[in-house]
Amino acid sequence: MANKTKSDYDKMSNDDLVAYLDKLDLKIFNSFVDGDTKVRYFIYKYGKEFAEALKGTNLFYAGVLAQSMFESGYGRSDKTQNANNFAGVKYNSKLHPDFYQTKSAKWAKFPTAKEGINNHIDTLMLPRYQKARLTAKSPEEQIKMIVQAGYDSTPPNDYVNFIKGNIRRVQNKVQIGKVV
Repeated sequence: MANKTKSDYDKMSNDDLVAYLDKLDLKIFNSFVDGDTKVRYFIYKYGKEFAEALKGTNLFYAGVLAQSMFESGYGRSDKTQNANNFAGVKYNSKLHPDFYQTKSAKWAKFPTAKEGINNHIDTLMLPRYQKARLTAKSPEEQIKMIVQAGYDSTPPNDYVNFIKGNIRRVQNKVQIGKVV
């Protein structure tokens, strides 16, 4: 498959874009597909399931999507492709019925993308993230508070900086704020 430009991607229907990018080699996808196109791809492919899973959570749609894009390589990581794992969830035999093994770890494996997405949202609904859900005024503030509460070992400001561009891209494409 020949590389396309952002202009080429912009002319494609959402269905055609997803079909094309799903077939694209991961190295080419990561190296040559622009951020706006990757976000459009992820939203069209998984956005509806995220919106449904987020109902009543007080989580910011753009923050959770950007976080999941980061954790899952826009849904193209091995963990997501082979285990529907959108959030880097490590396998725990007491919590998960199946796992996906990589060289570095065992990852929770979910039967469908919807179940993987629901697990990500369920994790963000844990009591330790309640303050972030109730008091954050922006997606960035909420993600920072979630990381501070133990979601990831990356310094909170660094984590937010990794996903800030995608938060803005999601907000520019979908007008959904905090999902209450």
